[in-house]
Amino acid sequence: MLPASKNREGTAMNTTSILLATSALALSAPAFAQTAGQADEAKAADRGVGDIIVTANRIETTAQDTPIALNVYTGADLAQSGINSVRDLSAIDPSLNVSSSNSSAYVAVRGIASTDVTELGDPSVPVSRDGFFTNRAYSINTSMYDVARVEVLKGPQGTLQGRNSTGGLVSIITNRPKFKNEVSASFEYGNYDTTNADAAVNLALSDNFALRASGVFLKHDGYRRQVGVMKSADNEDFKSGRIQARFAKDGLDLWVSYQRDDRDTDGEAVLKNTLGAPQPSFDPLPTFRSDAPTRTVLKGERIRWEASYSGLGNLNLIYSGGWDKQQFDLTLDATGPNYPANRQYLNTQAPTTWNHEVRISNEKTGKLFIQAGYFRFTEDNALAAGLYNREMTGLFAPGQPLSFAPNADQSFRYGLAFDFAIKTKSDAIFAQADYDLTEQVQLSAGARYTWDNKSRTGNSRLVLPALAFPLCSNSFPAPDSCPPFPIVNSGNGETRERKPTWHLGLNWRPESGRLIYAKYDRGYKSGGFNSNGSVAATPYGAEQVDAFEIGTKNTLMGNALQLNFAAFYFNYKGYQAQQSTCPTCSTGVFNVGSARVLGLEGQLNARVAENTKLYLNSTLLDTKFGDNIIVTNGNNQNVDISKNQLPNAPHFTASMGFEQGVPLGDHLLSFRADGKYSSSFYFSAFNLSQIRSPSYFLGNLSASIEPNAGGWKLQAYVRNVFNKNVLSFAEQNFNGFSDNYQFQPPRTYGVRASVNF
Repeated sequence: MLPASKNREGTAMNTTSILLATSALALSAPAFAQTAGQADEAKAADRGVGDIIVTANRIETTAQDTPIALNVYTGADLAQSGINSVRDLSAIDPSLNVSSSNSSAYVAVRGIASTDVTELGDPSVPVSRDGFFTNRAYSINTSMYDVARVEVLKGPQGTLQGRNSTGGLVSIITNRPKFKNEVSASFEYGNYDTTNADAAVNLALSDNFALRASGVFLKHDGYRRQVGVMKSADNEDFKSGRIQARFAKDGLDLWVSYQRDDRDTDGEAVLKNTLGAPQPSFDPLPTFRSDAPTRTVLKGERIRWEASYSGLGNLNLIYSGGWDKQQFDLTLDATGPNYPANRQYLNTQAPTTWNHEVRISNEKTGKLFIQAGYFRFTEDNALAAGLYNREMTGLFAPGQPLSFAPNADQSFRYGLAFDFAIKTKSDAIFAQADYDLTEQVQLSAGARYTWDNKSRTGNSRLVLPALAFPLCSNSFPAPDSCPPFPIVNSGNGETRERKPTWHLGLNWRPESGRLIYAKYDRGYKSGGFNSNGSVAATPYGAEQVDAFEIGTKNTLMGNALQLNFAAFYFNYKGYQAQQSTCPTCSTGVFNVGSARVLGLEGQLNARVAENTKLYLNSTLLDTKFGDNIIVTNGNNQNVDISKNQLPNAPHFTASMGFEQGVPLGDHLLSFRADGKYSSSFYFSAFNLSQIRSPSYFLGNLSASIEPNAGGWKLQAYVRNVFNKNVLSFAEQNFNGFSDNYQFQPPRTYGVRASVNF
């Protein structure tokens, strides 16, 4: 039995009962839509639950034959469940917890989450799009479309899958051009004036050359009504287009993709409560208030490419790369007891990212399979941010670019300002070998060596009059009555880290359809700097994890049942956690010591009858910090967080679903019910009751009809059937003297029509 954590609720879901239930039942991602293999295998899969081709180990294998704990969702699964972004995935995946604040996403897998979502932070759970990594958390919230599948890999993946993945990896794989003509489109309309339209056209111009164009338009009104300046928030307005080209001949396969994104919203609704007061009731929700305009704008361009060649005898060579440029503009309402009305926080970032990877592997014709490669990641980012006094009028024309010159007039509007240029470079070499000791037993060993460099130049500045008007005049000319803009600290700094990581695994396949595996992984996430107005370029060091896992994957009853289990133990050193530093009370990241995660997972995926499907996916976690860990809170008090539960780590989560089909002549009418349960969890390492998500259950219903021959589908849906107000994020804002709360979408409903030919 797992030990109970400190501050866990009394009911605690009786650990023994949960372990028994998890051992009796198990999860599998609802992988019903896409089958693997040749035509005869596809027919067998139609009678069973199917198996999906994945690339979790950088080679094509079926999910059930891959010795990694993972959940896989096809494009059809995502459409069925209304999943449009990584943030939405947490509604159906129990191992995944995505918190969203200020248009940035904190992604957690198995209780391990990113703690630094600033311009310098690296994610513990990276999100990869077609093998390309972007570090900025705000890029995660853009919509996914024309997706082949999404793979959620659990545990450290740093040997083969990029950098800094100490918690896991979310890999998004889009549909690539095919050498046949096809068209697909869908249109959805729902409450909140929701309009969601997407389309894809694939043109085979010859047997060797194909083009694919796709796009999406997603818009809905705000979910929350507010009093004050902004009347609504939590709206969406996103559009994107992608065009791809592919050429394949004589072992050479070339692919290139260009994508353009545009997102413009009114920002997220924030419920503010008195700092430290008991958590208010969320049923019904209290009144939201906004005293200053809010807005979030994200524009981006992406280019991806890949070249593979298999004409080198027994070797395959792949080069993949990409370029990504984004412009992010965030405007927040900074009003609170500490600041009068009309205070805003402005944040502008413009990162440019490059990825390159060269990988070589052999054809597995014997006992040994080897892959090795070189990886490079670079990012150049510019940050201009500050706390802005809107009442100091007459100084600047609207839309004038930010200027942080020490004595510029604009300084009287910015009380706390940051002006930084950041450069990140990461190089790595890696290799992994899989060797068949016998026909049933395979040994796997891999290693990666990483060189990480980060540098920052610029300044952070503090001017209290602009924060606390009317201490400083709001009339022009203000320079005669206010002090000049002082430089508080230089933000210049640099970190260099060199770290090896490795993987060891043993896989046993005692019979067809059964896999038993054990593995050990060393993971690593680089350190960085804090963007903090009171501390000069305070660095934090690397985070390291040793992860141990055993698991089994079983395909039973003629492929009618998939039953998987995994048990894991993670031991962290140099755990990166948030704490506050005053007098500016800015939140920073610091290495606080050790932490550990102990857990069990179960997966069940079954076709009970020809038209009856069932799945259950459950995760049980016991997380805690180590001994003698003292962290400073926003009141400049030292707090002992020893044995506390890790943030974003619910003790028990489960997703479940049931689908029943009813034949109607040449058509199939389907009814589906699914949902996710989560026990309570904390958003902070301090384990404060007011910064805690209560336990919840989100349920969804849908009905659809489609011809047996395919070609079109009509669906009606209701999501969050019981209209639960579920927290997506909570924090203590010591600058604003408030506890802030943000929420997941309320009940939504609508209809969706799709065609493909």
